Amino acid sequence: MDIQRMTVRFFALVLLAAAGVLSGCAASSATKVTLLPDQSGHVGAVTVSDAQGQQRIDRAFDTVAVESSTAPGAPRASDRQAFEKDHRALLDAQPTPPRSFTLNFLFDSMALTPESKQQLPEVLQSVRDRSPTEVTVYGYADSSGTAAYNMALSAQRAQAVARLLKQIDPKLPMDVRYFGDKAPLVPTGPGVREPRNRRAEIVVL
Repeated sequence: MDIQRMTVRFFALVLLAAAGVLSGCAASSATKVTLLPDQSGHVGAVTVSDAQGQQRIDRAFDTVAVESSTAPGAPRASDRQAFEKDHRALLDAQPTPPRSFTLNFLFDSMALTPESKQQLPEVLQSVRDRSPTEVTVYGYADSSGTAAYNMALSAQRAQAVARLLKQIDPKLPMDVRYFGDKAPLVPTGPGVREPRNRRAEIVVL
């Protein structure tokens, strides 16, 4: 069985009927795929496929059942209340979703913008609340400098944010990565001062 992402943001939960101890259901040979909204309520879409065919799901809480010998069935409609009632134990076993933050920097600098400085307490509190946790910091630059300069600047930005987070816990597991002017949030040509691309992204697991 293959599940393909149709939009950038989605959450699909694969319910194995054989795991009856979690779902409270009798074991069967079917695998069920249910599309759930993300934390903000946004609903994406997925395509569930196997050797016999495929089926698209694009409504929250719709479920597709997949048997090993047949194509995925038509989506079965449900709602939040019914889904949570039927699968409470499984939902309770899900890990806490990661939190992500974006901090922006002043031009050609490792100094945060005033708006990002105001966001810092929320970032730090998130790390404290999830301790012990793991954090990944991604550094970026706009395209106004040379590729080598932008790479170095993005590294300095990522490392500066990492040092700030390490003040909470020096032993905090952390992965620091940097990409220069690659993977811009706002695509531009070379030599463009784009404030939204001067950033560090933080993912707190």
